[in-house]
Amino acid sequence: MGFYGDLADLPLADILHVLSSHGKSGRLTLSIPTDEITLVFYRGRVASVTSGDVNLRIGRLLVDQGYITEDDVEQALALQAVDPQRTRFGDVLVELGLVTRQQILKAVAAQFEASLFRILIQPGGTFVFTPDEVEWDTPLVEEIRIEPIVLNAVRMADEWLATHAMRDVVALADAPFVPETLDQLDRAEREVLLAVLNGATTLYEVAAKTGRGADHLDEVVDRLVARGLLTRATTPERSAAPD
Repeated sequence: MGFYGDLADLPLADILHVLSSHGKSGRLTLSIPTDEITLVFYRGRVASVTSGDVNLRIGRLLVDQGYITEDDVEQALALQAVDPQRTRFGDVLVELGLVTRQQILKAVAAQFEASLFRILIQPGGTFVFTPDEVEWDTPLVEEIRIEPIVLNAVRMADEWLATHAMRDVVALADAPFVPETLDQLDRAEREVLLAVLNGATTLYEVAAKTGRGADHLDEVVDRLVARGLLTRATTPERSAAPD
């Protein structure tokens, strides 16, 4: 039997605990203003994570961790496209000998944690759980334990919400962009700048759009301020994120 509702009424950590402790299999879809994330459960374990944000996809995370290259991602995607039996991108990478299952495990755990963080720091959202007899022929999912990942994501979100009020504002600098400066930006800096260009006006909103943790985001914003691309200010009155 499936269930659905608002994340404001039933905390995400409680939903995950129920699915894990009861060994459920199926798909949990979490919809928030900036993304839609689907967690596939197999007997209470997270088997896969999908997100509409390219930065939370398994291939991008493996590139970030230095395990594969962009060319490897393209090769695996092409192979996956011509063989409908290959349902998980990570499995294709393993078959090609580009990564090990342990490396996939690490990336999936990071993907899961980043997705939870993004949801936890953002107000609102809905969830839908649809039972399904999911079948995986790999022991990989048996190694992903939900509890420590959830606890760490909750800790990161609590720290973020405690130190970054919604009134910590960021904005584009008045000075025109210098093309040479833009060429020197790393991926994280481009993500943050793009979030501001797309309408994010607070650090809270930037975190929600990028899924980056508080410490890392602080460093990235500070670098963009030093480059003269962003301005940053904190209003005298600080307020917590909405319930």
